[in-house]
Amino acid sequence: MRGGPFLYCESMPATNEIFNEAVRRAMKLKGLVQEDIFARLGYSRRTLVEGFSFVKMCELEFLLGTPAEVLWNVDPVDSEALAQARKAFERRFCTAEAVDWAQRFPIRELQRLGHIRMTEGLTFNKKFKSGLLPREIMKFMGVASLDGWKKTYSVALETVNPQVYSAWIRLGEIQVARPSSDFFISRDVIANNLKFLRRNALPLKENLRQIVIDTLRKCDIAVLQVPSFIMAPAPKAACFWRGLQPVVQLPTGPMSDGEFMESVYHVMGHILQSHSKRPCLLAPKTVAGMIATAKNGCNEAKRVAESLLMTEAEECELICCGRFAEKACIEFFSRRFQIRPGIIVSRLQQLKKIRRDSPLNALKMAV
Repeated sequence: MRGGPFLYCESMPATNEIFNEAVRRAMKLKGLVQEDIFARLGYSRRTLVEGFSFVKMCELEFLLGTPAEVLWNVDPVDSEALAQARKAFERRFCTAEAVDWAQRFPIRELQRLGHIRMTEGLTFNKKFKSGLLPREIMKFMGVASLDGWKKTYSVALETVNPQVYSAWIRLGEIQVARPSSDFFISRDVIANNLKFLRRNALPLKENLRQIVIDTLRKCDIAVLQVPSFIMAPAPKAACFWRGLQPVVQLPTGPMSDGEFMESVYHVMGHILQSHSKRPCLLAPKTVAGMIATAKNGCNEAKRVAESLLMTEAEECELICCGRFAEKACIEFFSRRFQIRPGIIVSRLQQLKKIRRDSPLNALKMAV
């Protein structure tokens, strides 16, 4: 016997290669690459490789949905150590932090959709404190720890309902397969199509939304329409990447054409300017309607979106008017162009037609 349970869990498995052929096959079935694995585990490559223990083996087993014995051909001598590590791993789901985390998810709706196990008739202790629902939710979210959830769905952490919005994003993720490694998108083609759609928004008004969605799909962008959860105000839009393919996720339900166009163009701004494949979430931060989104690169994405939302012809018309400092003028063109006054103010500031500290900045706060 090599030691107590702690030594069993922390001892090193007798394996020469973590990402062997069996692990790579399991990753392919799940549509994951090593970058995804580290995010969903919640720590770096170095942490995994330099401290590979039986507990970390159990984390990968849980994440890939394949027994460790299949993934690494575990030596029978290590079977007891692996069993102890599994017990230690399962105890994570019973902690107060895990229970509190799980309670904030839209459990009944996820159960109705068949993504987590039904628990009708069970007591609170059997549902939560036993680790049943925390484990089910973590399995649905495709993460192996709370740190993995925070790292993978960091854009949702900026909202007051991070569990609800991360679950909404996850509903979209599981609908999209990872494309082949030779897949690519043309940012120039996408930008030109977005400009065309904006110029023709009024003539296309009756079928505007479907035309926008179909156009993006023709540009090799996956577009999903996913119902939002009733536990939180509906999100505006989100974008994430599956391999080299960008995915735009939109909620179903009522939304004005102006809101729809602004939401789509904002997430497309992230896609067009982001070479690091950062995700983005546009969601109400509060009932009052504050918008939450990824901080890194958000201002640049917003600038790209605003440039696409105002056509050159509209800019010329606005500049010819010349009354930049008048609120009534801005509001008139806002109605005429069907875009928020704040976008016009930002554009005029970029063109240096009005000062950065103009009183018209108040229009940027309008929802």
